[in-house]
Amino acid sequence: MKKNLFFLALVAVLATMAVSCQKENNLDPQSSVAEIGSVRTVSYSIDGTNGQVVLYGETEWSNFLDKMMSLSFQGHSVDFSINEYYTNTGAKDTEVKTTTSSKEAKDWSDDKANQGYQVNVSYNEGNGQYTCVAHK
Repeated sequence: MKKNLFFLALVAVLATMAVSCQKENNLDPQSSVAEIGSVRTVSYSIDGTNGQVVLYGETEWSNFLDKMMSLSFQGHSVDFSINEYYTNTGAKDTEVKTTTSSKEAKDWSDDKANQGYQVNVSYNEGNGQYTCVAHK
């Protein structure tokens, strides 16, 4: 009887050790794809010619804004809005920003577009100023 009890205790200890050494099954799915972040569908107009583009992530959005600032500096009139945020309600909420800094114009336009405004950017070579107008 003593041998049976010793044997059962030994089996129980070995079973416990075997279970504790097994690899855990992780139920959380693992993804090898990096998150893209935000996706924006942007409607734009350059000198009255309309277009639309889907931008994936902050880098593509920043590059798009750089391109718009560059085009306005070259004398083009550019308009853009983020479709997911902008709705033309017919309201007359308009804000204007003038600056000589391309970065300041870009940052202001970024902020207003993300608030749901349609943004127009133009550059006046005579006074060296960007004029940014946001309509909602």
